[in-house]
Amino acid sequence: MALLLKHQTAQEFVARFRAAYRTAERERLIRMATWLLTAIQAGDITDAQCRTAFGLSVTQWNALKTKMQGWLTAQQTVQSAVGE
Repeated sequence: MALLLKHQTAQEFVARFRAAYRTAERERLIRMATWLLTAIQAGDITDAQCRTAFGLSVTQWNALKTKMQGWLTAQQTVQSAVGE
């Protein structure tokens, strides 16, 4: 589903997302990271917009994205766990 913004620009949205992300914890943080990585992959928002909102360099942003992907992988592992 494409990100449709009616009352704000993508940059404004990403800035608001960043503010919410800053205080998020546990499952909410992982849901937000999942949404963000999906939106970037879909082309709804860009890495540059996110880097700017997060105030990070390219290297720092790439490290954060790697950390987010790690959380997603761990969550998927937990969700797919079954007894033997």
